[in-house]
Amino acid sequence: MSAITVREALQKASRFLRENNIEDATFLAEYAIRHALGWDRTCFISRMSHLLTAEEWDAIEAIIRRRAAGEPMQYIVGSQEFYGLEFKVNPSVLIPRPETELLVEEIVKRARELWSEDAKLSVVDIGTGSGAIAVTLAVIGGRSWKVTATDIAEESLATACLNAERHGVKHKLSFVQGDLLEPLLQQEHTVDILASNPPYIPSFDVAQLDMQVKDHEPLRALDGGEDGLDFYRQMIQGLSCILKERALLGWEVGIHQAEIVRGWLEDTGLFSEVYIVRDLAGIGRHVIAVRV
Repeated sequence: MSAITVREALQKASRFLRENNIEDATFLAEYAIRHALGWDRTCFISRMSHLLTAEEWDAIEAIIRRRAAGEPMQYIVGSQEFYGLEFKVNPSVLIPRPETELLVEEIVKRARELWSEDAKLSVVDIGTGSGAIAVTLAVIGGRSWKVTATDIAEESLATACLNAERHGVKHKLSFVQGDLLEPLLQQEHTVDILASNPPYIPSFDVAQLDMQVKDHEPLRALDGGEDGLDFYRQMIQGLSCILKERALLGWEVGIHQAEIVRGWLEDTGLFSEVYIVRDLAGIGRHVIAVRV
């Protein structure tokens, strides 16, 4: 193929993605080009007339073909932004979603109301995956927060550890392999803050998910059992053993699940306040519980 400019490559890549029914084709084509060339957006815009070498075009085309085949762009490039931080991701972990940023934000806000800035708090993220919640809490939370990240999958914990190193907070985190609260219960470990974004999609609905999700993201991070609520039921059983007398809990939930989970948490009698945080679409997305 004769040499083409960046502008022509953008047009060509965008057209190919649209022909393969990929949404946001132009945005993804630009992202692929910038990633392949190692450019930021300012460089991209200012160098639209740059002639690509054959090797550069081959690298761009490889990314575009993988995305057209349904692979998530985040796995292709190996990263996803979360709360302004770049996280390494791979098929062993769920790709962090923007709505989960709201959970982190609410946890930090309520923690600052409940404790002083220099309070020594024990924080746990159950089912950490990439470590997006745990690492972000370690970065933006209190100076003396110690965060435990748990996951049933060893490969997920390895990815979370890499992300903790990337953001300079590995010394504030510990990584524990185990199923939900089990490792904490075994160690009789109590916590001030408990966060989790567990699998919450009903088993039947998993097969109906978009191809790039169901065919590429780990099933164990998606399937929440028959009604999507299995993991909340299991965690609720151990809350009285691991939460301190003053504690904060924040869980992400699926559509139509917030009221149910809120009711279950209220029924435990452990909390003085339980409420729902809605996402930007008005969907009840997080359940927050405060124990004082």
